[in-house]
Amino acid sequence: MNVTIPRELAARIVWFCSRRNVQTEETVIDKNSRDRDIYIISRGQFRVHDNSAGEDFVLAMLRRGDIFGEMSFLDGSIRSASVTASCNGSLLIMGEKEFSTMLAKEPEVAVQFLRFLAGVVCGRLRVANNALLQVAFGEGENINQEYSHLKEAIAEMHAAVRMELEGT
Repeated sequence: MNVTIPRELAARIVWFCSRRNVQTEETVIDKNSRDRDIYIISRGQFRVHDNSAGEDFVLAMLRRGDIFGEMSFLDGSIRSASVTASCNGSLLIMGEKEFSTMLAKEPEVAVQFLRFLAGVVCGRLRVANNALLQVAFGEGENINQEYSHLKEAIAEMHAAVRMELEGT
């Protein structure tokens, strides 16, 4: 799910970002790295990919106005995928220091930015959930037989979450 940052918001946060030009096939983020910067694409196209299974699996193609790196920016976890430039491009980059400056100088813009990021994360989670449900409960006998173990795992996860929420 690609989500483009609204122009009004981009215009207000650009002052808190640094710029970086990238070349074709330049890796911007390595999977499992620990940096926490968030990126906004101002020019070019970038692929989000993972090759941990031995094959380079493309998770998304991003273009001008799209963002990436939001999960690590928000929670400080390691990077879950790599991001590589598909062509020459340009990025706006915001790190913790820049966000802290924005929070101090323009708190309402920082709140708008965080709400936007929360929407991006939630939207991408919904897409992932729908894909998982489609695999687990999709039509066709072969799909259901092939992924029966996945259906069981999903059912167990739902039961565990329900128990946690009910306090049992």
